[in-house]
Amino acid sequence: MVFLNPEVISGLGEDTFWTWFAREFPNSRFALPQQLKDEDIILRYSTLGFHNVVPSKSVALLWELLPEMRQVFKSNEWDDKILKTYETAKYSTFRVATTPLVKEYYEQFGSIEIIPIGVDTNVFKPMKNKNELKRKYNIPQNRRIGFWGGTTHPMKGYKNLLKYAKENPEIYWIVVWKQQYEAGFMPDNSNFIQVDQNTLAELMNCADFFLSSGLLRPFYMIEWEAMSCNLPIIVTEKLKKDFEPSENPRQDIFELGWNRGAVKIKWIEYFEKRGIKW
Repeated sequence: MVFLNPEVISGLGEDTFWTWFAREFPNSRFALPQQLKDEDIILRYSTLGFHNVVPSKSVALLWELLPEMRQVFKSNEWDDKILKTYETAKYSTFRVATTPLVKEYYEQFGSIEIIPIGVDTNVFKPMKNKNELKRKYNIPQNRRIGFWGGTTHPMKGYKNLLKYAKENPEIYWIVVWKQQYEAGFMPDNSNFIQVDQNTLAELMNCADFFLSSGLLRPFYMIEWEAMSCNLPIIVTEKLKKDFEPSENPRQDIFELGWNRGAVKIKWIEYFEKRGIKW
């Protein structure tokens, strides 16, 4: 049995890793039991810290970028959460991250295996009816369209978006904000808040490119989703990213194993290697 131990299962009702995993692995359960069998394992989100279910095998999912945020922004704002993350990494049997770029922050606690979160390539895909979609969302037909998604949090690089937009006034922007209180809004452009995944994929297909303006090295999930829609990626920061997207970023997704089919196989192999019944 695989016990799923997230911080949030699905904050906006989207099909997350957790809801996908529970669907693809029917022998998995949410919440923790009082005691585990030898063949059981816990997938634990890193910010939850130490857990007291014994005896148990557990996997720390080291997905947060908090240690890099502390380094980049030279702030102690996230120290409490980072300590929780380190607890999870230290006391878990195994550790999994989505990118080699975070290894340096957790290697002190043991070996780390890389397994991507996985993009739903059936939802996030190229669509042929771009002009129809533009009409649907009132997007100009005769302008170059840029796409940006995120929040006003510094790590998302909203200031870089504003700078790029000012330097390229011919571009019309589709901007998708995660939630109302995190929205900055782009005047005279199309702003959307808290859209579902199907709408997000349609909006991406209205655009000519995605602006990657974040201040941290790993690509964010929304950038992987844009690549899955085969949207060209323009990176504003001179950072060592996970990789340099090609002219066919959707193909990159499959070659790098970021599609959900490949991720499922990786988890099956991961469990079988450790004698876990999934």
